[in-house]
Amino acid sequence: MIGRKCSCSEETKNENMRRIGEVFCFVAILAICISCHKNNDNLYFNGEIRNFEVLESMKKITLKAIQLNGTNFGWLSVDDSLMIFRNPKLTNHFFNVFNTDTGEELGAFCNKGGGPDELADCHKIFNFFKENDELKTLLLGIYEEKLFVWNITQSVKQGTTIIDAIISYVPEKENKGALYSSFFFQKDNTLLAKVQSVPLGGGDATLPFYQQRTINTNKLLKNYSIYKKSIINRDSPTTAQTFSSSNDACKPDGTKVVQAMLYLPQLNILDVETGQVVGFRMKGAPDFSIFEDEKDVYNIYYIGVQADDNYIYALYWGKESWGRFDTPYVNTIHVFDWDGNFVQEIETDYGLDQMWVDSARDRLYLTSPKVDEVFYLDLNEVFD
Repeated sequence: MIGRKCSCSEETKNENMRRIGEVFCFVAILAICISCHKNNDNLYFNGEIRNFEVLESMKKITLKAIQLNGTNFGWLSVDDSLMIFRNPKLTNHFFNVFNTDTGEELGAFCNKGGGPDELADCHKIFNFFKENDELKTLLLGIYEEKLFVWNITQSVKQGTTIIDAIISYVPEKENKGALYSSFFFQKDNTLLAKVQSVPLGGGDATLPFYQQRTINTNKLLKNYSIYKKSIINRDSPTTAQTFSSSNDACKPDGTKVVQAMLYLPQLNILDVETGQVVGFRMKGAPDFSIFEDEKDVYNIYYIGVQADDNYIYALYWGKESWGRFDTPYVNTIHVFDWDGNFVQEIETDYGLDQMWVDSARDRLYLTSPKVDEVFYLDLNEVFD
């Protein structure tokens, strides 16, 4: 009897040890998997990534319409009573301007062409600034490698395009051939420029990054890197550029910039003063490893972003990319503060494609791909 008891006790002890060993192995494997998951982000992203959760309460808002008397089309920008479109439908000009109160078209500006007072091409407007109480913006002549300071106030007053300055803007030797995809005026004769990703061949591409530069002398002050390396995939040549695609906006005081990523539900907030970048990713969402797979179609997440001094407004889709001739019904806006906290989810009664925040009137202006009207929502209604 005593012998049997000892035998059973020994068998029980061995079984317990085996189970403990299995648990230990499981925990070790889980720890390795978690570690690999984290290292995957660290491999590509140049900062910390934190998670956010979408709040369950959604605010439904009915948009208010503005009727404009003229050809309103293209990329929208607004300051107080002036609404400006970077308008591809114009034959001889790049921009036309409207009065938001009356709907009157005030004129077309910035001549197309290769002459001394013309632009071969230029970007849309990314932000405004004021000098001597006159509204201005920066326009990059992409092919001429020149920066134009467009005086909007005087252009509207005089009925013709007034350019205050034309500045040579040739990239330095190490960035020769670089393409700027956005230009944000900051302060004290400085701007923040984004150098976009370009393909290198073999499935690789350069990394997008920001530069702080002087306006008048085109002097490089500082580089800001968001990513450490690209994702190379010879069988999917667009992947190296795809994984970093984003729409960007600058805090009006020039201290921060936000990237709303196209193929991940993630915002990247760069502190211009410290150079620190933090990513804010939707909880449970995929990480950068999805771009390592051979995929032809990815989900589309943030298709537009705007910002004021308090909040970031990101237009959210969250579904598979649409076909060339399809028009998705995108009517969800995610609102964040500048610390990356999720604040509010908004649902509008129209599908949207373009946005612009006008801090002068606390409005978010929006356009819809299926109607000609321009809409707005009163931002005070969002946070009441």
